[in-house]
Amino acid sequence: MTRCSTHRFRRGFTLVELLVVIAIIATLTGLLLPAVQSARAAGRRTQCANNIRQVALGIITYSDAHRGRFPSRTHTASEDEHLHWIEQLAPFVESVDSIRRCPDDLLGDLRMQGLPGSGEDYADPLHSDPAKRFTPQTSYVANGYLSFADNATSSKGINNLNKVPARSKTVMLFEKFSNPAALSSLTLQLAELRGSHFDHTHSPEWFRWFPSRKDRVLRDISAEIQLVRHGQGSHFAYADGHVRLVDETQIGTWVDEGFDFAAPAP
Repeated sequence: MTRCSTHRFRRGFTLVELLVVIAIIATLTGLLLPAVQSARAAGRRTQCANNIRQVALGIITYSDAHRGRFPSRTHTASEDEHLHWIEQLAPFVESVDSIRRCPDDLLGDLRMQGLPGSGEDYADPLHSDPAKRFTPQTSYVANGYLSFADNATSSKGINNLNKVPARSKTVMLFEKFSNPAALSSLTLQLAELRGSHFDHTHSPEWFRWFPSRKDRVLRDISAEIQLVRHGQGSHFAYADGHVRLVDETQIGTWVDEGFDFAAPAP
């Protein structure tokens, strides 16, 4: 009896079938990638909002423990003058380092390298005096109306949280402006670290150009606070601890109307 061997042939993919599969995968990737990116962006935005909220609550707790006084900042003398104000919050928050940075801050790594914290007395980071060395800063910047009050440049300046009449309407913190050009320029990096607005805004001076130079008002504002960081706007933290995402167009409207949004609300 003759034994016949059967041959089994395996049919591979044709070129057309392979191209169809590749096209399907590419289409699905194209559909899913924006959703993934959007979800990641939303996560970073939420984390930033949580961080600035925790910083604001830390300031409130600090003030409650110091009879309403705000943490000392540039131009304000105190025993903590050599420390950036966020460092002074350490006893009042779980972890300063975990909340000091916005994940969408382009210069976040640079800010973590630090800057001199002794007011405007900028010193070498290798200075023998630790008080004059660079200390890490933050992605958030204090409202100048609340930080300039000890030598107030404005009659609206307030130096004590207990004196803020409408906490829910008074901005305490903004997101600090990040200059993308600083990523590739050492000169601009030093300017970012050593700028006089490194821990507070000069908000009492923003509207001094109004109404003749609205463009100058907006330029001064955008030089100190980030107008767009999370797609449409940036976070404002208020003196009662709540956080609001403010659209760039809203700030433009306020400027057109001459509304000094940083000034403490009556």
